[in-house]
Order: sequence, then structure tokens, then C-alpha cells
Amino acid sequence: MILDIYNDSIKYSIKNSKSLLYFGLTLFSTFIIWMAYILILIHYQDANLNLKFASLIVPSLLTLIPIFLFLGYEYRILEISTHGMINGTDKVPEFNNLKEMLINGVKIFLVKFVYFAVPIIILAVTTTPFLDNISGGIIQTAGATISLILAIILYFVSFISLSNMAAHDNFKKAFDFKEIKEVIMTIGPARYVLFYIGLLIIECVIAFVLFAITMIAMMIIGTSGINTLTSPEPLWWAMFFLTNLIFSLIIALAELFKTRGIGLIYEPVEE
Repeated sequence: MILDIYNDSIKYSIKNSKSLLYFGLTLFSTFIIWMAYILILIHYQDANLNLKFASLIVPSLLTLIPIFLFLGYEYRILEISTHGMINGTDKVPEFNNLKEMLINGVKIFLVKFVYFAVPIIILAVTTTPFLDNISGGIIQTAGATISLILAIILYFVSFISLSNMAAHDNFKKAFDFKEIKEVIMTIGPARYVLFYIGLLIIECVIAFVLFAITMIAMMIIGTSGINTLTSPEPLWWAMFFLTNLIFSLIIALAELFKTRGIGLIYEPVEE
């Protein structure tokens, strides 16, 4: 069954090239936003330092829009996959209704934030200089260990919580720990962990192979003598932006593959 999920996820991730392109463009737009900001900073390099720091607010806020769209599209994939069948006829969702995607993206962001805020808070509290001084570093070490273990556990649990939220289309279901525990027990904790590790390995292999092919292709273009046909600076910028666009599409493809797999391993609890 696990191998069938991997196989389905690979096929599913390349089923709709148009949606995949839009999915990747949301990531690429964050690159464009920050590149534009950096170029503006270079142009106004003599500006007041405090003004430069304050100006960070603008690209940071603008970046949230494509990030929420990216997460919102993942929500749609989870929603379809948690109700879908392995090797079935599930369609890749269209990249439309941006308002709904933004809202769902915010939901996923908040769930992830809450889950990972807990170990971060524990780490921050236990590493304060006061506690470190009175305990001789024991509390600091214990806090770091507890935070790490808790972060790993919550990392795995968070994906089931997101699937549970998407399956019921209910934000509260991401924190229904009783139901989430039942889902994990139904899947099998060891089976789920091994499945996810395998999913990550395949995702990394896919990304690495595509990254390698892209880099080799760019090196061949760079050494082919095409730079003699035009000035090197425009060509360098064109290749730079093209490479980042391709990288964005590769990351989107890998994330689509992983999200599909996470949705398919989810088994709803019978009420």
C-alpha cells in the first residue's frame, strides 16, 4: 500500500502542468519581491539605516500573500487526497478562487505556528541567563533536549492534524488531539513514521535530480559560446531568473508530491 501511495503521488504531481506552473509561480513571486527590494536598497544605499530597517516591513508583508496562496493550494490537495483513492481518478485542483486559498493558507500557517511555538517557548524560557546561572546549565540542557524531542513529535503529528483539518474542512479539527491520536493509531505510529521518512527521501531524490539536470543545462548554455552573441550582463540576469524560476517549479513539484502522499496515508476515524 505504501509503495502504491508513492507511485500515485508521483503521477499525481505531474498530472496538471498548468496548476503546477501557477503553484511554482507563487514561490517565484517571493523571489521577485525580495530581488526588487534588494535592487531598490542598492539604488538608495546612502539612505538612513533606520529607514532601511523600517522598509523591510513592505516586502515582508507582500511575501505573505504568495506564501498563503502556496499553503492554501496545499490545503486543496489535502482536501482532495484525504477523500480520494490511491491510483484513482482524483483531479489536481485548479489554481483559482484566490480569496479562499488565502484564507485556507492562513489556517495552515496558524496551525504550524501553534504546533512549533510550544517547543520554541520551552527552549526560550529554559535558556534564559538567570536559569542557566542558578542551575549550572542543567536546566538549559534539559530544556534543549525536551524541546528537540517535542519538536520532532509535533513535526510528525502536525501533518496528520493538517490532514484532519482539511478532511473535515474545520480549523478546530487541527487541535482535536483525541481524534488525531486515533488516526495515528489507525495508521500505525511506526508505519506512519517510516512512510513519511520514505516520502522525504523520494522528495529529496526528485528535487536533487531535477536540480542537477538544471545546473548541468545552465553550465552547458554558459559555456556554449552564446554569450558572444549578446552582452554578458543581460544574459547573466536572464539565466539567473530562469534558474530561480525552474528551482521554484521543482520545489513546487516536490511539495505537491509530499502533500498528496500525506493526504493519502490519512485514514479518517469512523464516527
